[in-house]
Amino acid sequence: MAIQSINLINNKVLTEAPSKAVNGASDNINFKDLLLDALNNVNTLERESDKMTEDFIAGRTDDIHSVLIAAEKASVSLQFITEVRNKVMEAYQEIMRMQI
Repeated sequence: MAIQSINLINNKVLTEAPSKAVNGASDNINFKDLLLDALNNVNTLERESDKMTEDFIAGRTDDIHSVLIAAEKASVSLQFITEVRNKVMEAYQEIMRMQI
């Protein structure tokens, strides 16, 4: 699911960005919305992973593979959004260091 969401973000960027550049429309998706969607997706994956883990511990499911896959998806998506945040912060700091 995390990979699909990243692909959805990439598809939105590729399909929405050219129309904004050509038409100049302000109703297209912006970077803030992409980040918020990604954060919501990470939060959803974390909750799903926690629920699957609780179900496994309680004995409601015995499929350890899906539990581990859900946990890994949540972990990878969290690492991805953390790296995006780090790059945004680095870019901001670089802009703040520029001489006027």
